[in-house]
Amino acid sequence: MSIALDINFDLLSIGFAIAGVGVLGFLVYFNNRLSITNKTFLIFSILTIFWAISNYIEYRFTTTTSTLWALRWHLYISIWHALFFFQLCMVIPRESIKFPNWYKFFTIPLVIIVSVLTLTPLVFKEILELAPVGQVTDPVRGPGLLIFALVALGLLIAGLFILFRKTIRSRGLELKQNTFFLVGMFSLAILILFFNVFLPVVLKNLRFIPFAGLFVLPFMILMSYAIYKHRFFNIKVAATGLLVFVLSVVTFLEIIFIEPSAENAPLFILRISVFVLILIFGILLIKGVLREVSLREQLEEANEAQTTLIHFITHQVKGFFTKSRNIFAGILEGDYGEIGSNMKPVIEEGFNSDTKAVDTVQDILKASNIRRGTVTYNKKQFDFKELVHEELEKQKRALNSKGITLETEIDEAGHISLVGDRDQLEHVIHNLIDNAIKYTPQGKILVRLSKENDKIRFSVKDSGVGISPEDMKNLFTEGGRGKDSVKVNVESTGYGLFIVKNIVEAHNGKVWAESEGAGKGSTFIVELKKN
Repeated sequence: MSIALDINFDLLSIGFAIAGVGVLGFLVYFNNRLSITNKTFLIFSILTIFWAISNYIEYRFTTTTSTLWALRWHLYISIWHALFFFQLCMVIPRESIKFPNWYKFFTIPLVIIVSVLTLTPLVFKEILELAPVGQVTDPVRGPGLLIFALVALGLLIAGLFILFRKTIRSRGLELKQNTFFLVGMFSLAILILFFNVFLPVVLKNLRFIPFAGLFVLPFMILMSYAIYKHRFFNIKVAATGLLVFVLSVVTFLEIIFIEPSAENAPLFILRISVFVLILIFGILLIKGVLREVSLREQLEEANEAQTTLIHFITHQVKGFFTKSRNIFAGILEGDYGEIGSNMKPVIEEGFNSDTKAVDTVQDILKASNIRRGTVTYNKKQFDFKELVHEELEKQKRALNSKGITLETEIDEAGHISLVGDRDQLEHVIHNLIDNAIKYTPQGKILVRLSKENDKIRFSVKDSGVGISPEDMKNLFTEGGRGKDSVKVNVESTGYGLFIVKNIVEAHNGKVWAESEGAGKGSTFIVELKKN
């Protein structure tokens, strides 16, 4: 019973290694497939998985021939694993690198020669006595094993030296990240060298070899943190990777409780297949999340660039319209001499057109600033009722020109004090009254202002086109315009109520609309906190 538990514990360590390193390797690679660091990390991760698997199966065979070849293939994988350990130390965290000639024409050929050597009797000659299944067999060693050990050890030490030199030369955040890289790689190298090289080769102690999969855990944890800090992936991707890892490990736990026997072989194969499928689909899920994050970031960048361009263009256009409007105003006021009666209507039309253009551009700029979060509020105490009266006075001309009756219900008892940005709240009052005039072909408008406990309630009710249930959903959204309202006011930008909503909410208030439906008028209500 104890042997079965040991075997299953060995298997558990392999499951951790496969799930953790596999998820981490593909997660990093999918984040930037062109980066030499990411590509090297993926290859190193895959080799780590094969190294852990070969380490596990080398003591599972029942014949001397199969066991001998399993040991040889394990060393074959180990030397390539050491090479990419060295390469990862050399390239991390760069995106591109030009490999030196000594690496291309000496190190890699040397590893190729040693890897071939590991498959010959020069490393492991033969097996004189086969250990029981689950225990490591001690083969007869050849002179080539020393060459293998020296090259593998040299690659590990050289890699750590390069990474150490890179770390002490870095500063700030890069120093912290490189320190985690160094500690992670150092912990993996030390564990491998001590338990898989020093103990078995020098002291001939083979008892710790089955637990090689556990050596990967400190490396995996430290590298995950360092890579996350280096922004190779964001928190959403990291969470997805963690979820896939947990699901894979939970699935693998079902495998370790299977009693090794011929009868349980189909169940063992089935659960291994489920584990592999979960791992594969998990990696594909990570790939999809990375693609979604990348597209979202690209979209945000494009939106920011578009917003900046719109802001620049509209600001320039506003200047042109403001200048021409001032010219028209000067002509109407007689600054340039007396004008003929036949010219006055034309100049007034030009002045009104430019005024509308300035207001339109101003709305676009305000909406852009709200979207970018650059709106500032200069809040001071003032009389809100006085502001409403001023705006009503300004709108008299527009009301009279359309023959609309204005009714008011304003609480005239004392001041209605409010701490807020007077100019911004003036825009709110102007927009709601102006909209009521524009969307009321004929009839009346009722403006109410009252104090209710600690609240100030301002409302504008009209007998205009009303709001359908479908259009009600789009109110106060950026660019939200109703079907019927567009017919009445073709010049609407759709930004007005969006701006109103943001200004009111910036003053800890709320705004909403009420309407019985299309053609039945509407009421817009603003509630603000009274001081």
